[in-house]
Amino acid sequence: MPTPAPASAPPATPAPPTAVRSDIQGLRAVAVLVVLVYHFWPGGLTGGYVGVDVFFVISGFLISSHLLTRPPSGPRDLAVFWARRVRRLLPAASVVLLATLLASLAWMPSSLLPGVAREIGASALSLENWALAGSATDYLAADNAPSPVQHYWSLSVEEQFYVLWPVLLAVLGLVGRRRPLMWRASGLLVVTAASFVASVVLTSADPAGAYFVTHTRIWELGLGSLLAVAAHRGWRMRAALPRAVAGWLGLAMVAAATVLFSGATDFPGYAALLPTVGAVLVIAAAGDDVPGSPRLLLSRRPAQVLGDLSYSVYLWHWPVVVIAPYALGRDLTWVEKLLAVAAVLLAAALTKRFVEDPARRSPRLVGSLRLSFALAAASAVLFAGVGVGVVVRADEARAAEARSLAGAIGDDCVGAAALRQGCTPVEGERLLSSPASAAADRSRLYADDCWSNRPYTRHRVCSYGPEAADLRVALLGNSHAGHWEPALSPEVLARGGRLDTYLVSECYPVDVPLDFGPGTDRLTTTCRQWTDWALDAVGRGNYDVVVLSNRTFRPPRDVPEDRRQPVLEAAYARTLARLTDAGVRVVVVRDVPSAVDNGPDCVAQHEGDPAACANPRAEALEPDPLAVAAGRDTSQDVTLLDPTDRFCDAERCHVVVGGLIAYFDHGHMTTAFARTLRPEVAAALDRALG
Repeated sequence: MPTPAPASAPPATPAPPTAVRSDIQGLRAVAVLVVLVYHFWPGGLTGGYVGVDVFFVISGFLISSHLLTRPPSGPRDLAVFWARRVRRLLPAASVVLLATLLASLAWMPSSLLPGVAREIGASALSLENWALAGSATDYLAADNAPSPVQHYWSLSVEEQFYVLWPVLLAVLGLVGRRRPLMWRASGLLVVTAASFVASVVLTSADPAGAYFVTHTRIWELGLGSLLAVAAHRGWRMRAALPRAVAGWLGLAMVAAATVLFSGATDFPGYAALLPTVGAVLVIAAAGDDVPGSPRLLLSRRPAQVLGDLSYSVYLWHWPVVVIAPYALGRDLTWVEKLLAVAAVLLAAALTKRFVEDPARRSPRLVGSLRLSFALAAASAVLFAGVGVGVVVRADEARAAEARSLAGAIGDDCVGAAALRQGCTPVEGERLLSSPASAAADRSRLYADDCWSNRPYTRHRVCSYGPEAADLRVALLGNSHAGHWEPALSPEVLARGGRLDTYLVSECYPVDVPLDFGPGTDRLTTTCRQWTDWALDAVGRGNYDVVVLSNRTFRPPRDVPEDRRQPVLEAAYARTLARLTDAGVRVVVVRDVPSAVDNGPDCVAQHEGDPAACANPRAEALEPDPLAVAAGRDTSQDVTLLDPTDRFCDAERCHVVVGGLIAYFDHGHMTTAFARTLRPEVAAALDRALG
């Protein structure tokens, strides 16, 4: 995230203390440029996201240089510093949030608006990074459309840094009054080292969550801060040749990260050292007055202008990336992307000219701490209030819709009954569930926290029904087993039974190691441990029936692609044998067809024409080695339920069936639609128990 520019810093070479360093301005330009290219043309610079890490280093250096020059010694000093940050960052950020909210209301699907509003509120409160960390660890959120404000996560990290860092410096200065700089340097070193260790450990265990959380990112700002401490003590590189070499080496390290890294890179962790240390070298070289240094690139007029606009460019670019395809109804062409970049630059220039600079220099704001903080409070209340209001309204609409649907489910031609009864049209005469409600219509298993998520060390069982029930049923598998709960639990409870859940995300119960991507050996191990625990627990649990279903998404590790299906079919056969040998009867549910795209989003975009979201049957039916293994089982204790014909006709599989949106994302059933499949579940239980 671009940081305030320019800010005073003790120069590494002789220069006026208030001089703007053109090398840092140019480095800002490099950082925002690689982020722009990465987001508009992801295949062009697969590691362009490291531009954010470069900004973190710059922020740490400039802000710590300022704080060390004018160390805070009490509440008044802290308030002055924070008010300056408010005037510098908040006005532009608020303008972009408001514009993004209005553009989202105009062009984005209604199914996405509650999520957008929620994240706008989190961004206004400087908590967007934590909001994204929570959703990043949610497997079901992985395929959701990106939010147009999710880039505020880096701004949130920096704003949290701006709150905590000066407090730490003030406390360390008070504790070590005789040698305050030594105490502050030691404190910064400890915090930076601890954050780096946390980054390495958490990136290995949970890379999705580690990317966003504050404690895995503070060390990057800490590197810049430690360089500021060294500069404050008078250290600098003196000889011209080493400075020139350090500057070019630093730029080369940043450039290498942009082309060598990708979405598969474990990041931040150790990998983030390459761009961040590179940024430190460029700043330490202080090459503005060094012949042959990177000033040949960084001091050019275009680089200086882009560096000066970098904060506003960063704020504007991502909403354009996300919302423009919705506004056009298709992906942008290469030429349209160039035009979009030009629009971003124009918006950034206007924002700096008419918002950033006037707010930062306003005599009225500069002269009043109270007014500066009132501006911050008003922005937070406004956007958080909008977010809460939209979410509350969506919840109320969803509750009203659920009450309406409760009476309709079970009627002929509603939901799965439409294909069961041969109704025409298949989609229904009218849409009974709205896209926004369908997008949030998950089973109670999510509210009840019934999942074992990464890193799979938690073994969770949820139970529904009386403890002493005569009929005991287990639901086993990943999220594509869990979405059957709304159909299964009412049927089990109606028979006086009890349902226990053994559910996991992404992982699935087979005895072969699964591949979760680079650097995830621990997940492979813990997934296998979860499988052994779950199968042992089900085998010893005196269950009458286990209902087993999975989306077999993660491939087996180190198995060639053309051998994966046979290997998994054999592995599932062993899983079924392990259960039936324990005396458990098994109902295997073939995985449901998948949607072309996110179901509610597609329906919202094709209002009045749900048939446009249908998927050719051959494409919708993904391979299911579990169903194949069940079909081959000869034990007489395995029953196969194939629900395909409740989603698909002879040619196409539908997102809307009998007036109900069948999915809350790309392939997980909504609670409302799942309930209309209860007759199929009842018949399968009868066959298994019969």
